[in-house]
Amino acid sequence: MGQVRNRHTTSCRTDQGVGPAAHQPGAPFDLDRVYASAQRSRDDATPMKPCFVPAYRRLTQSLAEEADLTPTGVAVAYRRLVSALVNQMEVRELVENNCIDPALWGDDAVFVLGLPGTGLFRLQRLLNQHSALNIPTLWEILSPTSDWRPWRSQAPSDDPFEHTLWAHLERRDGFRAPGLGAPYGDHLLLTYAFHTPSASLEYRIPAYADWLQAQDAGEAYRFHRYALAVILDRVRGGTPLLVNEFHSLKLPALRSVYPHARVIRVHRDPLASLANVVGISVVRRQAWSRRVDPADVTAEWAGRLSSALTAPEWCGAALPGQDVLDLAYPEVMETPLLTVRRICDFLRIPLPTGIERRVLEQCDQLPREPGAADPFCLDEEALPRSFRELRAQYCRQWGLSAL
Repeated sequence: MGQVRNRHTTSCRTDQGVGPAAHQPGAPFDLDRVYASAQRSRDDATPMKPCFVPAYRRLTQSLAEEADLTPTGVAVAYRRLVSALVNQMEVRELVENNCIDPALWGDDAVFVLGLPGTGLFRLQRLLNQHSALNIPTLWEILSPTSDWRPWRSQAPSDDPFEHTLWAHLERRDGFRAPGLGAPYGDHLLLTYAFHTPSASLEYRIPAYADWLQAQDAGEAYRFHRYALAVILDRVRGGTPLLVNEFHSLKLPALRSVYPHARVIRVHRDPLASLANVVGISVVRRQAWSRRVDPADVTAEWAGRLSSALTAPEWCGAALPGQDVLDLAYPEVMETPLLTVRRICDFLRIPLPTGIERRVLEQCDQLPREPGAADPFCLDEEALPRSFRELRAQYCRQWGLSAL
């Protein structure tokens, strides 16, 4: 990695909280202990104090008090916290030592968004056939600073931080772990700032999720851009394309950090999205928790989707100052090649005949989405009236057929 011009404005703000606290309620997730483990795993690296400590404290308090974790759940959560802190410090070290300049990366990024549960895996895999697009792989997301390259189909079981999750999920019919070299969503980059709604997909942590929803995520997205810059500095070539359904819950923060990004919004019946995300969340929480109530999960995610459905950044016909392409989910599923053509036209990149052929071949080969679950059977009449009204309005606005 070459040295770049000096940048004095790239560090995370210190008012995000710096340094291990003297005591952190909710052992075994005490910050001193996790910080010490993270430093040991970095060998002889210069000690660096963590940022985003308030978010860390909220997360670990909720894990200790609300998640009702099994012993396996505690062990896996601890390892994930250590891994997140290691990634945070290593990314920041590169940026703060002027080895990476985030300003040089990300201006041309493309974000493909949907409500949580929309299901963008198929579209991501189709777009990955295009050599002009650069979609980060699971391994690059899990370890942004690593120069090691896994085989394309190497299983996550070879990575200790994902092994237990997929070992649990693969016992269920229809689940298939993604390869470490396969394209993956970038939501994990925000977990290294302890600031992503995706954490509440796997854990029962409503207090943390509610607190997070009320926070300004600008600094967390600034770190997201740091991490993306580190990846793109090593894996060059092509337009960076990020596929992440959780960005729809924090779209103003994303837009503030990536003001020139192009945005592709995929619209699906919110009831179908809710059924999918509830199904996924129930199954994943069962991997770690003794207490999983589908009714609670439904209420939690109905509230989060309702918040997104009332946000002008998601439902508005345009995003001022940014190029936006709106797609209907049925269009993605029924006419995938036409959808890819529309996206290439929007991005102003050619779609050669050879790539069209690869897209068509991929349509027939795609497995079921990794980590997917059968849609949860929702009682629509039992859902909050506000959600049902917002759903009807949204379907009318985007020409979607209700289930």
